[in-house]
Amino acid sequence: MTQDINRQPFVTVPTPAGILRVRVAEVNGQTLLIATSETVPEVPVVRFQSSCVFGEAFHAVDCDCGAQVSAALKLICSEGGILIYAWEEGRGTGIANKLKAIAMQQGEGLSTSEAFKALGHEPDPRTFVSHIAALKEVFAGLRIKIASDNPRKMTALENAGYFVERVRLNVPMTPERAAYLKHKRDYLGHINDDD
Repeated sequence: MTQDINRQPFVTVPTPAGILRVRVAEVNGQTLLIATSETVPEVPVVRFQSSCVFGEAFHAVDCDCGAQVSAALKLICSEGGILIYAWEEGRGTGIANKLKAIAMQQGEGLSTSEAFKALGHEPDPRTFVSHIAALKEVFAGLRIKIASDNPRKMTALENAGYFVERVRLNVPMTPERAAYLKHKRDYLGHINDDD
């Protein structure tokens, strides 16, 4: 499948984790932010991140998104790698649907997946096709280390021809986060290293 990619030049961004080279890429109409370490090694650390205002901006204690991207950036800056960031709030369903799902969780005791299904959405409809196209634009190799607990990301990369090694992100645990991670393991098949 041919990808329509519109690239912008890289800019340098100093972060607490280290220096990142950042640019925007429009891939088939989807806006992605690509951040790389100053040099990309032969086997880079790769992270696909979807926006999460609760975990990244509000630092919600029941969400691991902000903690995961922080841990991933430290690893990317220290070992070398690439972050592909997409504005996909609510696993691609949008912020309004995410808030509706949270309201159903809090009001009706549904899990995240049950709430999304009740709203007429798949629990995780993302395909990562655009992410992989953006990755190919900045990295020509086929061996990567994926910084993720999501087996769907690993499968998408393997189906695209990548040899994938998973690296663990050390994310601080809270009682609320433990319950959410158990849900992601039980309903979405995510890997939980603490079991």
